[in-house]
Amino acid sequence: MRLSSNIFLVFTLLISANISCQNKNKKSIEPYTLQNTEQRFLSSKSNGIDYKLYISYPESYTDSTDRKYPVLYLLDADYSFAIAKNIIDHLAQRNHLQEIIIVGIAYAGENKYRINRTRDYTPTNSEEPGVSFQEIQNKYSGGGIQFSQFIENELIPYIDKELRTTNFRVITGHSYGGLFSSWTLLTKPQLFDGYIVVSPSLWYDDKLMFKITDKLSENEQKIKAYFTVGDREVNNQWNMPEDLKQFVEKLQSKNLENLDIKFEVGENETHNSIFPSALSNGLRFVFDGI
Repeated sequence: MRLSSNIFLVFTLLISANISCQNKNKKSIEPYTLQNTEQRFLSSKSNGIDYKLYISYPESYTDSTDRKYPVLYLLDADYSFAIAKNIIDHLAQRNHLQEIIIVGIAYAGENKYRINRTRDYTPTNSEEPGVSFQEIQNKYSGGGIQFSQFIENELIPYIDKELRTTNFRVITGHSYGGLFSSWTLLTKPQLFDGYIVVSPSLWYDDKLMFKITDKLSENEQKIKAYFTVGDREVNNQWNMPEDLKQFVEKLQSKNLENLDIKFEVGENETHNSIFPSALSNGLRFVFDGI
């Protein structure tokens, strides 16, 4: 019995030593923090939604107390913020772009990404048939007016008060975000000086955007709008490159003196791959010369 006990003790010690050795060799995963960023929270009076703001400051922001910076307002920040920050920092560090404050609009509380963007980025309620997220669209779409009021009357004044900003503002959005950016350009062009519109969902609500292009009229301020879409964004339901080409042509046919438009089709780009290159190209277009 004593021999069996000793063998058991030795076996237990060997196992314990092995586990201890494994734990020492196991490396913990340390979280990576994006430099010069912070989170803020802002509850909207316009629609009752709690927004999470991802803010990125230029590297030189703390070097002075009086220097001001233009602002990029970024939709779909839940996925696009880290992409945008790294692109902008990379370009600014190499003198291909000026330094910019980024304000990414994300969502606080429970993550309901598709519901939130469907509600906020669509100007009308639409029961569009055939889309993969039809049930969500039917139920939640149409909050774009309230979201626009939040941006104009709450978010922009808050950012201008809290941060050192110039009066030059740019908005960028992809897909539904591109739809919202296009709608804002048509209905409130003065809200932003630059628009980076990526693969906009122009099929939405029986091509509503095509029906309201007449709303866009001459504006006192100079506006630059960059439109892009991937050449592979074609399926049995819609042809997004052709839609965007026709939409841009309608805008250009108005011959508005203060509207500078650039349109590009991304070669071998899909709906899911287009955003990084689109943002890089769009930023260098809308910020050129300011």
